[in-house]
Amino acid sequence: MIFLLSILHLFSTSVHAVPVNVHISDLVQLPEYSTKAFSLSASPIVELDLSDEELSSFARKLHSTRNRCGGFVAGETHAPVVQKNLNDQIPQSLLRQPEVLALLPEAQEANLKEFILWFSSFKTRNYSTDSGVHAMVELADRWRALTKNVPHAEVTLYQHADWRQPSVIVKFKGESADEIIIGGHGDSINTDSGDPEAHAPGADDNAAGIGVITEIVRILADKNYRPKSTLTFMAYAAEEVGLRGYMEIAADYRAKGIPVKGVLQFDGTNYKGSQDLGLILIEDLVDPRLNTFLEKLIGTYLKLPFAYDSCGYACSDHYSWTYHGFSSAFPFESRIKEENPHIHTARDLLSVSRDNAYHAVPFVRLGLAYMLEMDQ
Repeated sequence: MIFLLSILHLFSTSVHAVPVNVHISDLVQLPEYSTKAFSLSASPIVELDLSDEELSSFARKLHSTRNRCGGFVAGETHAPVVQKNLNDQIPQSLLRQPEVLALLPEAQEANLKEFILWFSSFKTRNYSTDSGVHAMVELADRWRALTKNVPHAEVTLYQHADWRQPSVIVKFKGESADEIIIGGHGDSINTDSGDPEAHAPGADDNAAGIGVITEIVRILADKNYRPKSTLTFMAYAAEEVGLRGYMEIAADYRAKGIPVKGVLQFDGTNYKGSQDLGLILIEDLVDPRLNTFLEKLIGTYLKLPFAYDSCGYACSDHYSWTYHGFSSAFPFESRIKEENPHIHTARDLLSVSRDNAYHAVPFVRLGLAYMLEMDQ
C-alpha cells in the first residue's frame, strides 16, 4: 500500500518533530490527526509531523484501529529510489548443496527456545526505554560471546541520532566488499497502553526472529565459516514506531555506496497460524527475483509447503531496503490474516506457541541456505 510517491515535507516548529508518512485510508480512521496532515492531491500518502511522544501514541492507535504491525514510515519524506538491477547478484543455480546440507541439522530448537525466553524476559524492549537499551546491549554481548573465536567476525552497536536504543550488527568479513544481509527488529511495543514502560515481552514479535538470526550466527561461528562476501546480521532498533532504525541504516548504506547482494528479513517466525503451510513469502514491496531464489531454496532444502501473501503496506523492515534501492525479501510465519493475534500486547509470550520453538527451526535452515548459496 505504501509507495512513497511525491511528498512534500511539512516543516514543524516542534523541537523533535519526526516526519511520518501514512496512507490516507489509514488516517481517516484517526480523525484527531487530520489537522496535522498534509498531502499532494496526486498522492494517497499523507504526511504528519509528530513528536516522539505523539509517535508512540500514533503507533498504538493505528494498531488498535487497523490491526496492523507498523503501517507507517517515520523519518523519510522523499520518493523511493528506483530499484537497482541486481539480477547478476542473485544466483541462478544452487551450487553449494553439500555444504548447506551439512549445516542444516545444526539448527537446534532448544537454543531457539532458550533465546526467546531470555529476550522476552525484559519488561519491554521499547526503543525509548532503559530496558530497551539494555536488551540490545546485552544482545551485542551474546553475539560477541558466540563469535569470540572467529577472527574475521566483528560485533558493533549502531548508535542512532534521535533515540538511545542502538541497533546491533555482526559481520563475518569476506574477501570482497559485497554484503549479504539478514536482519530483524529487536524492539517491542505494547499498543494496549500509552505507557512506553508497559509490559511488552514480544516473544514472537520479534524475539523469535532475532533468535533465528542468533542461531545462524552460532552455527557459522562454530564452523568457523569463511565467506567470500561479507555476511552481515542485524537487529534493528525502533521498528515498531515507523521502521526508523532500519530506514536509517539502509539510507547510510545507500549514501556510502556499500554493495549489497540481497537482504532477508525475519520478523515473526514462531507462530504457526496457517496449519497447512510451513511458511509464507511476502510478495509486495520486495524484489520478486529474490523471492524466486527463495523458492528454489525452499524446494531444495526445506521441502515444506509454502504460499505467497501480501501485507498491502510497509509491514516490516524489508520495506526500508526496498525503499532505498536494495533487493529484499520477507519470509513470514503464516498468512497475514492468520498471524499471531497477540503481538504488540503483554500476551505475546512463548506460551502462545505451545512453549516451543519448532516452527522457527525451518527459518534458521532457510537463512543458512540463503547465506551460503548467495555466497557463491
